[in-house]
Amino acid sequence: MKVPYSWLRDIVPGLPEDPTEVARRLSDSGTYVEAIHEVGVANASNGGGEPFRIGVVRELEQHPDADKLRVAKVDVGGGELQQIVCGAPNVAAGETVAVVLPGGVMPDGLKIKPAKLRGVESHGMLMSERELGISTEHDGIMLLDTELEPGAPLAHLFAIGDHVLELEITGNRPDCLGVLGVAIEAGAAMGLDLADLAPWDIDPNAEGDVHDHVAVELEASDLCPRYMARAFVDVKVGPSPLWMKAWLARAGMRSINNVVDVTNIVMLLTGQPLHAFDADHIGGSKIVVRRAHEDEPVTTLDDVERTLDPEMLVIADAERPAVIAGVMGAADVEVTGSTTRIVLEAACFDGHSIQRTSRQLGLRSESSSRFEKGLDPYSPELAMGIASRMLVELGIARLVPGTIDAQAPGGLQERPVFDMPADLPARILGIELGDDDIQDTLDRLQFRAMRAGDSWRIEVPHARMGDVTRPIDVVEELGRFRLAQIPSELPPIRTHGARLTDHQRLRRLLEDTCAGLGLHEVVTYGLVAPGTAESLGNAEETVLRLANPATVDHAELRTGLITGHLEVARRNHAAGERDVALFEVGRIFFAAPAGATGHDGLPRFSSERDVLGLLATGSLGGSRWDLGDGIPADYPAVAGLVASILAATGIEARFEPIPNAPEWVHPGQTAAVCAAGSGEVLGWVGAVHPRFAAAHGVEADAFAAHLDLHAIADARETVHRFTPFSEFPPVVEDIAVVLADSVAGGDVLIAAREAGGELLEHVEVFDRYVGEPIEAGHYSLALRLTFRAPDRTLTDAETAAVRAAIVASLEQRFDAQLRG
Repeated sequence: MKVPYSWLRDIVPGLPEDPTEVARRLSDSGTYVEAIHEVGVANASNGGGEPFRIGVVRELEQHPDADKLRVAKVDVGGGELQQIVCGAPNVAAGETVAVVLPGGVMPDGLKIKPAKLRGVESHGMLMSERELGISTEHDGIMLLDTELEPGAPLAHLFAIGDHVLELEITGNRPDCLGVLGVAIEAGAAMGLDLADLAPWDIDPNAEGDVHDHVAVELEASDLCPRYMARAFVDVKVGPSPLWMKAWLARAGMRSINNVVDVTNIVMLLTGQPLHAFDADHIGGSKIVVRRAHEDEPVTTLDDVERTLDPEMLVIADAERPAVIAGVMGAADVEVTGSTTRIVLEAACFDGHSIQRTSRQLGLRSESSSRFEKGLDPYSPELAMGIASRMLVELGIARLVPGTIDAQAPGGLQERPVFDMPADLPARILGIELGDDDIQDTLDRLQFRAMRAGDSWRIEVPHARMGDVTRPIDVVEELGRFRLAQIPSELPPIRTHGARLTDHQRLRRLLEDTCAGLGLHEVVTYGLVAPGTAESLGNAEETVLRLANPATVDHAELRTGLITGHLEVARRNHAAGERDVALFEVGRIFFAAPAGATGHDGLPRFSSERDVLGLLATGSLGGSRWDLGDGIPADYPAVAGLVASILAATGIEARFEPIPNAPEWVHPGQTAAVCAAGSGEVLGWVGAVHPRFAAAHGVEADAFAAHLDLHAIADARETVHRFTPFSEFPPVVEDIAVVLADSVAGGDVLIAAREAGGELLEHVEVFDRYVGEPIEAGHYSLALRLTFRAPDRTLTDAETAAVRAAIVASLEQRFDAQLRG
């Protein structure tokens, strides 16, 4: 937002000529000044404006040597006539003009010097509006009021030079979208009073009643809590005076005509947009504030036809939309040179609705940028009064008695009134504030404050109703103007270094171990497409969904890592890399049960777990000339990786059957990973079902694992106890049993371990055979049994007894037959 500094000085007369300190204090108090621009004539108030004067053309002759040039004798004061050569077609004897004499420096940096133009001396220049940066008009020179005194400084007529503050206005401060709001901030920051401004409104000076010219129906009061209208007659539409054009130019707007310029100047001053209708073009002399019809067309002032929907608010007449509310007017009712009656609108619109409409139509305006931040419902009254006064006092129109003020049911929102404990500012800010200091600051910010006992009674101004609603907000208002007074202290130096948590150390141990085993770390996205969680067997009520996802493929929080890992494998396979061995330590998310609470007793909406995921396809280690094709990525290989990873944490892995494996894993090649000591389930390892892998673009066999870091942490022993090695030799024996195909090898290992007791140190499968002489539907499983005692050498009888117990258990549980 651009704010001409001269406007601020008009409202806050005590501000210094140099805006630097004002800009610094505004920025320190929260109204950030991004830049200060010098526009127009440099140093106009400090000697630079002296050569810029009002002149009167006393004589005018044709240039002796140029058809398009004329020689003017211009009175610039003191009876002195300056000879100036000019080519403007509208110059004439007796006209009052704007003159720059030799020594003047134009806004574009051009220095005016005496010169000869086609042999004739010229001592200065007659200026157009564009040359002074007032407008883009340059078809002729500026013609001023003939009653002006020649020789008077041009700066007395309007600001020929100024500073413009470029401000960044945050979304919570719509009151600063007008110069008046910024002036209030500047006055408070500098400790200065505002000028005694003239009464905002003016009495009517025409006959009749506003209802003779227009009626208002407020249908969509949820999107427009207040709509005000006034009527004006005897309107004289024409160019605006120079000072008005200069004001608009400094603020970054162009002049349209005097009526529209008044509405824009009032908007720049108050932050409240206005709109003027040609009353003769309002169908049925009725204004209806309503929602647009489906696919309703409207041609806006930029001559573009736009299609509306029922979520958009329009200001319509009895026949068609006249304005896209808060965004832009329609061409049918704009004010033109033939307009003689106008209806002036000042309204308050719902900010979210205006923002949606502006974004949907791709149409942004000065009005929409203000309305979408949420203006207070009392600002239309102020803006309507100022605009009425300007239109009447400038002789542009006459005001018809009466004001239409349509409001939503229930009336306007009341300004907040509350009590603030008197000691609250000191407790929060850490500095003592006297009652006079508090009163002075709040008075300058337009608050009504009165000390009553141990508290302050605070009444918030209308313009601040949106962001000041509690005592702590008032403390912020007091504190932001005293940031320099708040003592600064260095934080205490901690003598001990930072330490990792147990969870962080476990995570790093797992990551380092996986990398040491030759696995590649990946980081996959935590958001997945709808339906992903259900495909992994999760119930719908356990899935966390985003209320406003950025894309449809990132609408849910993941409940597992496998789908992301399959996507990594697919990309690698597509690039020709068939050997994939990856790991990731990531977080998965589930919806917490209804009524769940956290350690702090507050409601908990999600349950989060850190997990380690592995995925392998092709060969582990890849193909190398010196090592061949590497180790095939199959179930034993991936299970071995899992065992090695857990061993690094001090946990011996044990693999147990999964009774009800999910559909996306291979039921015959998947096992639960357990801690051998406690039996606690830590995760799973196995083959990804070929159909599930193919659905994610992976045609090769894929093997995966999933380990829960929280379960691993619980299963680890915090103190590792040393178990002495047995000094006695082991006894190793092999047995082979014939089993039905329906018997899982993992179940056989569990049964053998349980039957072997303390003397069975280890049992493992070393062969599986199918074929003659084994009958169909059966297979042979070879087990290697290792026996050892910690205190003696085992005898043949002891090992035979344990072996017999194992065989008997297998025969009883699985109908196994011992092979000879």
